[in-house]
Amino acid sequence: MSWEAAAGQTANTIMPVAIYCRVSTEEQRERQTILTQREFGERYTDLHKQAVFRVYADDGVSGTVPFEQRPEGRQVMKDARAGKFDQVLVYKLDRLGRDTRLILDSVHELEKLGVRVRSMTEEFDTGTASGRLMLTMLSGFAAHEREVFRERSLAGTLRLAQGGVWLGGIVPFGYRKVGVKQEGRLVVSDDVIPHLAMSEADVVREMFRLSAVEKVSCRKIAVRLNEMRVPCAYTRDDKLIVRGKRRQHTRGIWRAARVRCIITNTTYMGLHSYGKRTATKRPPITRPMPAIVTEDTWKKAQANLKAHFLFSARSAKHKYLLRGLIKCKLCGLTYIGMMANRRNGKEEFYYKCNGANTPELLQVRCTAKAIRGDDLERQVWSDVETFLRNPGAVLAQIQARLEAEAQSTGKIRERLKRLEGLRERKSEERSRVLALYRRGRLSDAELDQQMEEIGKEENALDAQIEELRAQLRSADSVGQAVGSAEALLTKLRKRLDQPMSWEQKRQLVEILVAGIEVETIEVYGVRQARTTVTYRFSQPDEPTRVLLPTAYNSVRRTIRIPIEPKTIGDHIRRKRLSMKLFQKDVAARLGVKTPTIWSWENDGGPVEFRYMPAIIEFLGYNPLPPATNWAERLVRHRRTLGITRNEAARRIGIDPSTLARWERGEREPTGSLGVRAERFLQDEGHRGTMLRAS
Repeated sequence: MSWEAAAGQTANTIMPVAIYCRVSTEEQRERQTILTQREFGERYTDLHKQAVFRVYADDGVSGTVPFEQRPEGRQVMKDARAGKFDQVLVYKLDRLGRDTRLILDSVHELEKLGVRVRSMTEEFDTGTASGRLMLTMLSGFAAHEREVFRERSLAGTLRLAQGGVWLGGIVPFGYRKVGVKQEGRLVVSDDVIPHLAMSEADVVREMFRLSAVEKVSCRKIAVRLNEMRVPCAYTRDDKLIVRGKRRQHTRGIWRAARVRCIITNTTYMGLHSYGKRTATKRPPITRPMPAIVTEDTWKKAQANLKAHFLFSARSAKHKYLLRGLIKCKLCGLTYIGMMANRRNGKEEFYYKCNGANTPELLQVRCTAKAIRGDDLERQVWSDVETFLRNPGAVLAQIQARLEAEAQSTGKIRERLKRLEGLRERKSEERSRVLALYRRGRLSDAELDQQMEEIGKEENALDAQIEELRAQLRSADSVGQAVGSAEALLTKLRKRLDQPMSWEQKRQLVEILVAGIEVETIEVYGVRQARTTVTYRFSQPDEPTRVLLPTAYNSVRRTIRIPIEPKTIGDHIRRKRLSMKLFQKDVAARLGVKTPTIWSWENDGGPVEFRYMPAIIEFLGYNPLPPATNWAERLVRHRRTLGITRNEAARRIGIDPSTLARWERGEREPTGSLGVRAERFLQDEGHRGTMLRAS
C-alpha cells in the first residue's frame, strides 16, 4: 500500500515506514537477491496496512561496512533526521550488519532520531528489557553466522590450495592454466612463442642459465630479452594493470625488476607459496608445482643476485675495496664506506656500521665503532699479496688448522647421528598428525598449522645436518684441501705480475676474503674495534671450504688505556676515560689547569701533595702504594691528607726534624711518641672525605 493511499483512508496522520534491504556478493552467489526482500516487505506492509515511504536497497554491500558508510544506509539516516518515517523494517536483523557492534550502533542512532527498527521475521521490542536482550542476542547470532560462513569458506579455499588448485591471480611467466574452477591447474608452457624458436619455459631456463652460470646481472638479462623481442606476460595476455584509480597498459618491455621477480620466485623450482600477500595472519601454504629449473640452479641464481647487490659498482663517487664484506657483530648489519673532509682539506674515509649511520633500520642507533678504511684496506691487501707471493706460511697454517679440526670429528659424528635420528622421527610425527585428522580430532586449519610447523623443523634439521656433513668432508680430506688451496694461490699469483687496476684488486679480494667481522668492545669507557678477517682458500662452489680467520686490533692511532696503572697519572687517566670526561673537566674538579692533567697522565712530573685529597675523592680510592713500615706509613698518610711535614709534626706534637728522621727510616717512634704517631695515623677527622684505601 502506498503512502498517499493510506493517508486518504484515515483522518489521523499515520507516519509511513521505510524498508531497508541489503545483500552482499557472497549472498548473491547463494541466490539471495534484493528482489526477494523487497517482495516480502511489500506483502508484510499490505498485511499490516502500513504505508511505505521508500524502499532502500544496498545491493552487493558487505555487512561489515558501517551503516552510514553504505550508499542507501547514508540516505536512511538523512531521511530519518528529516522525520519522514518513524519505523525501519528489515527482513532480518542481520541486514543491518554482520557485526554485533555495528548492528547495536545502527539501532541506537536510529532510536535517538525517534525511529524504531523492526524485523519482519523476528519478534522483539526494544522498548522493553526483554526486547533489548533479544536484540543483543540476535545481533550476536548474526555476527556468529558470518564468522562460521567465513571459516567454512576459508577452510575450503585452503583445502583447494593445498591440493594444488590455481585459485586465480596472474599466471607466472612460463606457465599456463588448464581447467576451470576446482579443476584449474598450472602446467609448464611449452607452446612456442610466435616469431621465436623457443617457448616461455625455454625463456625462463635461459634467464636462470644467464644468472646462475654466466653470473649476468638482471639489467643485462632484461636488455638481452628485449633484443630478442621476447614478449612479457602483460604483452602476451594484453592485460591492464590498476595503479591507483587509473588503468593503463604497460610498455610491454623487460626491466631488471621484472627479471629479478622471476629469478627470486620459488615457483620455478617447484614450490609455490599461496597466501603470502594475504591481509590475515594465517601462514602461507607451500605447495608443489611443476618445476622449470632445478633447485640447485635456483640457489646459484640467488647467490648471484646477492653478489651483484653487495659488490656491483653502482654509481658511487668513491671506491671502497672492502665494500659489502664487513659485518657488525653487534647488530649484524653491513659496514658502509664514508668520506670525511678535514679542516686542512685532506680527505679520509672510514667504514661505519649501517646501523649507526641509519638508526631507522634498527629503531635504535648501533654503538659500533667506525674503523679507518685506508689502514684496514692496506692490511688486507698486504695479507693478500703475502699469501700469493709467499704461500708456504699460510699453507702450513691451513694444514695445522684442518688437522686440529679433524681430531674433533668424533663429536661431530655423534651430533650428526643424533640430528639424523630427530629427522627420521619427523616422518612419524606427520603420520600421527594425519591419524588424528582422520579420527576428527584436528580441523583442517589445525592440520595445516601442524604440517607447516613440522616442515619448518625439518628444514632447520636439514640445514644443520648438511653443515655437519660438510665439516666431516673437510676433515676427511685435509691433504686434498691443502692442495686445492695451493693450486688457487698459484693460479692467482700470475695476476700480481702485471699492472693491476682497482677492479682487478677487487676481484682478488672477493675471491680470497670470505668476510670481515668487527667487534666493538669497551675498555674503561673507551670503545675499540677488534677486526677479524676470514680468508678463503677455496672456490665458493667447492664442497670443502678452507677458511683461515685472522684477528686485528684497532689500526692507526689508539687511545692509551692504563689497564694496570703504575703512576697516579695512570689512575687519573683510567678513571677519566671510564667516565668519558675531557682533561679540562678533570682539571676543573681537581682545581688545576688542563696542562697539569696532561703532564700527570703522560708522566711529566710528580703530583704535588696538596692535590691528593681532591684526587682521592675523584678516584674513589687511594692510589698511593700500601705501606710496609713506619716510615712509609707516615709519608703515605701525610700525602693522603695533603699536608706539609711541618703541619704533620704540629698535629703529632713533635719537632719537624724528628718527623723527618722518622720518614727517612733513621728512627722509629717509641713510647709516648709512638702512641702519638699511631693516633695521627688512625685519626681520619682531619682528612675530611677520606675514602677507602686501595
